[in-house]
This record gives sequence, structure tokens and C-alpha cells, in this order.
Amino acid sequence: MTETALLLQAYSADPIARFVMEDFDISKEQHNSVCGDSLCVYIKFDWDIIKDRSREWPAEMQTTAAASMLWEIIQWKNITVVLWRTYEFIKQLWLDLSPRRRRSWVTALLATRNALHQRLDDWILDTYQDMM
Repeated sequence: MTETALLLQAYSADPIARFVMEDFDISKEQHNSVCGDSLCVYIKFDWDIIKDRSREWPAEMQTTAAASMLWEIIQWKNITVVLWRTYEFIKQLWLDLSPRRRRSWVTALLATRNALHQRLDDWILDTYQDMM
């Protein structure tokens, strides 16, 4: 098994922050029409800093692993920093994927960015095309 496959398996087998946060400030649901995954992110803020985050969904291994990896790197980050993240950021950190798998990897980031836009009340709604 390759190092990448082992990493994906580890992150999907032991997901990070997979629970429904009770005292969240904002939540956002995202649906991936290609693979059928849906997820909901919950975020708690300390001013413009992501203080805590969680998520829930029925998702495939790729989406679960990607969300877990993303959650490790966005806690205690400023909203603006996270809003600049796209698939290129994911690709640089971990790996490049087939176009179909890219959507799985972007789903958690897209839900997070749209939750942040909602928090900022800036009337922006990002799409998969914006992210890739």
C-alpha cells in the first residue's frame, strides 16, 4: 500500500471533529452531486478566528479523509486565511487527484468557506468551480 493510501485510510478510519457541535455560531450544509456525499459543518468563532469546528455526514473515504485533514489546519486560523484556500492548497499539501476525486476533497472546504461567507454576510456563495 502506498504512503498516500495509508494516510487516507488513517484519516478516514479515525475522523477528526466528527460530531454535532451544540453551541456553534454558524453551520452550513454542502452536497456533492457527483458522489452523493453531504456534510454539515459547525463553526465557533473568537472574533474572526476559527475557535472550534465539527462536522457530520454520511460520506465516502475520500471526503472523510479530506475533511479530517482540513480540520487539523484551520483551527485557530483567521477567516480571511481560510477564504483564500482552494483545491490548489489541498494539492500542495497532500496530493493531486482525478477530477472526480477533487470534488470529494473540496466538499468540506467549500462548506467551510460558504459558512464563513455567511458569517461575514458578504452575499458570496462559492461553488465547486470557484474552488477548482
